[in-house]
Amino acid sequence: MPEPGVPSDADWTLETERLELAPMVEGDSDALFALLKDPEIHAFTGGQPPASADDVRATIRRRGSRRSPAGDELWLNWTLRLRDDRTVVGYVQAGVKEGRADMAWVVGVAFQRRGFGSEASRRVLTWLRHQLQLHEVGARIHPDHIASRRLARSVGLRPTGEHTDDGEEVWRATFVDSQYAMSVAS
Repeated sequence: MPEPGVPSDADWTLETERLELAPMVEGDSDALFALLKDPEIHAFTGGQPPASADDVRATIRRRGSRRSPAGDELWLNWTLRLRDDRTVVGYVQAGVKEGRADMAWVVGVAFQRRGFGSEASRRVLTWLRHQLQLHEVGARIHPDHIASRRLARSVGLRPTGEHTDDGEEVWRATFVDSQYAMSVAS
């Protein structure tokens, strides 16, 4: 099944009570770098903090086509901003392929424990279901990343017992009806 397109950035700018989720653009680089340079962000995700805002900008530029290099996966990345003062607090991303989305979320250390990740992820899940008619969503979570596990559970994902080669646990949920309810995938 061919993946549906995302016609324009305006079509996938989203809002919640406290947040604006806008398609990630190069202009977000400095603010995202300020969050991502904190080593604590990378404790469970591996890798190193970016060396500069230019590194973040280059990554955003590579993702600018919104497609994987092979062209078979839609890449959606939202920058999360507080609605009241436009402060960048993190991002949510979804890789969409064959009716499924794999999600990830990052919230800056200074903004954690306020529910921003859950609020944004719920909104993205609703949008994915309504706009792209997805039937399943998943995430890969380090088994010791308690906050990410809680976020996943709060948006309806459940652990599957499957693990990736690098030890992350696969969490999954399936959309089951026209009311966009989610059911635990088996």
